[in-house]
Amino acid sequence: METVTFTNSRGESLYLGTSKPFYLKKITGTGGVPGNLQSTKSPYQDGSSFVDIQLAERPIVVEGGIIANSRQQMYQYRRDFMRILNSKLGPGKLVYTNSARSYAIGAVVENTPDFDDDRIVNNQPYKINFTCPDPYFTDETQISKGLRFESGGLTFPLRLPTQFAYSAYRGLFQNDGDVETPVEIHYKGPALNPVVINETTGEFIQVNYDLGENDVLVINTAFGQKRVEVVNSDRTRTNVFHWIDLGSTFFQLLPGRNMLRYDSDREGDRSVATVTVYWYNRYGGG
Repeated sequence: METVTFTNSRGESLYLGTSKPFYLKKITGTGGVPGNLQSTKSPYQDGSSFVDIQLAERPIVVEGGIIANSRQQMYQYRRDFMRILNSKLGPGKLVYTNSARSYAIGAVVENTPDFDDDRIVNNQPYKINFTCPDPYFTDETQISKGLRFESGGLTFPLRLPTQFAYSAYRGLFQNDGDVETPVEIHYKGPALNPVVINETTGEFIQVNYDLGENDVLVINTAFGQKRVEVVNSDRTRTNVFHWIDLGSTFFQLLPGRNMLRYDSDREGDRSVATVTVYWYNRYGGG
């Protein structure tokens, strides 16, 4: 069983499934997408040296039929199609569901829906062409996990009162997707020159700023959406992009396990501050 739900930028949704009024007959484009091999070649070299693969945009084509009880109802359903699938509304969200699970992807209606003239009574065939600028599917809902300071002691059953103190301000983050994925970090103060470190890769992002107790530093590492700003206690926002430490990297979570840690130049801040990381697992196909 396969279904498709498309929600446009106005929040209007269209559900295409296995029953009327909007029957889904066929969907293509949910597998892999073409890649462009990036390579270099030196004089007298046999072959070339691999650099990277750049994936193309993902085309998704949906075909099916509008099933109505009357000719008037059929034309009203066609009107709904044209309104919701208006390409001038820009990107929307497409959710593809198969028998195993659901995937989401940003999608643009490439052109107005194509209605086949070969109607049968009150049934209208349709074809919709979507283009997905980011070719990766994601989980339907965003994942979040917090980094919090913990401290205490471990006591072992020995004759002597042996006790080991511990403190931690790190956490393990699992990326179950096929490729690395960007993160959005919310660092709630206080913190002096707050930093979040990906110990798995050795990368970090540090902002040279004195974060107040009720301030939240927001860092987005997504390509084309990078931002670093402080949400102040009065809910106003301050752009602090130019206060990033020069050694910083807008790191991403590698597939598998990632150990993250936060820190501050003021010792006492660690036990008070909290850090929450948000991300979507990304998949090469569904």
